[in-house]
Amino acid sequence: MWVFIPAILVCVIGVVLLDGYMVLRLTRSVRTPMYSTPHDLQVIMQKPMWTDDKWRDLDGSQSVGWFLSRGKPAPTIIVSHGYGENRSEFLTLAFELWKAGYNVLLYDLRGHGESTVDWSGLGMFEKDDLVSAINYLQNIKGADGKPASDGRIGLYGVEMGAYSSILASSQNTQVKALALDSVYPDIASYVKYRLKAGVGSGNLWAKLIDYPTTGKLTDIGLQMYLKRRNDSETAAQVLSSPTDHKFLFIVGADSGPLGDMTKALYDGAQGQKEFVQLTKSRLDRLYENDCAEYDARVVAFFKQAMPATGVPPEAPAQRASR
Repeated sequence: MWVFIPAILVCVIGVVLLDGYMVLRLTRSVRTPMYSTPHDLQVIMQKPMWTDDKWRDLDGSQSVGWFLSRGKPAPTIIVSHGYGENRSEFLTLAFELWKAGYNVLLYDLRGHGESTVDWSGLGMFEKDDLVSAINYLQNIKGADGKPASDGRIGLYGVEMGAYSSILASSQNTQVKALALDSVYPDIASYVKYRLKAGVGSGNLWAKLIDYPTTGKLTDIGLQMYLKRRNDSETAAQVLSSPTDHKFLFIVGADSGPLGDMTKALYDGAQGQKEFVQLTKSRLDRLYENDCAEYDARVVAFFKQAMPATGVPPEAPAQRASR
């Protein structure tokens, strides 16, 4: 016993310390720089109309975002980025959606970009933040005093943003369509995925992560640190319920384990659904051909699922004089 007890204690203490370190590290994402703003598009393309917006979340914190307006009532799409990203990385997609006739709201998830909150909830708080964004969106008025949104809302999200979109979609009847990239079924699965990504594979720590006890300790540590319990309903449970929502599930060759999770969610989802594998996901910033392919596919989905009306033909782009 004197031989094994110290070894067991060392293992237990090691697991607890690892859990604590990873919880702290996961909830403090390294913020990526803002690459551009809608002002850059406005200077180059002479469009679109946009505003810097701020609103209060359910817990009293503040969210920041950009609202690209059609200048009249139109269906509106809210863009939620993934872990370690920010809203500026999705401006090309937002602009393509705007050209297709949609209002677009981009915002920074807590702990990312220019968010005033310095920690991430890994999905525990992000759903509530998105619900707050939907509520705020419904109060935006156009120059004529009419609501900017025509009563139809679409949600686009990547990874943590996609998970939040699924949960928030069950909270508002105006949500009609969701495009979901590399999403996970529940927070426990996501934390496990992140832990394995952090410690690597084929080592002792990776094997310890697979033990049920480790997962429970991590879950308890996360709840204690964030001072909140997990939501009673997971994304997998929401998707398995009957709905009239339309879904697009997206994976890329770079989605890794999240690709398998997304496919499993697609298989279990109710409602009208579609699954597509593209060259790359939006887990990382896209460029040129990959970006054009991806954005066109998302725009095509929303045009079919939630068509905008009265969109004039696109005028040739005009460059600003220097």
